[in-house]
Amino acid sequence: MMAELPDLRSQRLPERPAEQRQLFDRPHAYGAAQELERIKQGFVPPPRTPRIRTRGRRERTGLRASIRRRWAESNVRPVDLWHRVQCRRGRHEFRGGEQIQLGSRFSYIERRCIWCDAAPPSPY
Repeated sequence: MMAELPDLRSQRLPERPAEQRQLFDRPHAYGAAQELERIKQGFVPPPRTPRIRTRGRRERTGLRASIRRRWAESNVRPVDLWHRVQCRRGRHEFRGGEQIQLGSRFSYIERRCIWCDAAPPSPY
């Protein structure tokens, strides 16, 4: 047994007059406009403005602070050093060697080390 087709309307519904579209003699309000209307009517207290900090943060000084600052600004971290040592030993982490589809075309991803971009040794 087949389901019945839905009733499709070929013409648009007639437009309602403006006085029927509004509720309680006010235009509809959503989001920020609704909140503003409620504030004007006294239902909701106005939102507080956030306090702005006027004092600047105290700058840390000393050897430890300078090391932390330098560490945060650099790209040298223990993980990066570990992978660099592994790549120098010849223990690369190779990925790739497969096809991917980009839109309607296929593209071959070359097999390379993800850390130092070295090509794998030839099997021949």
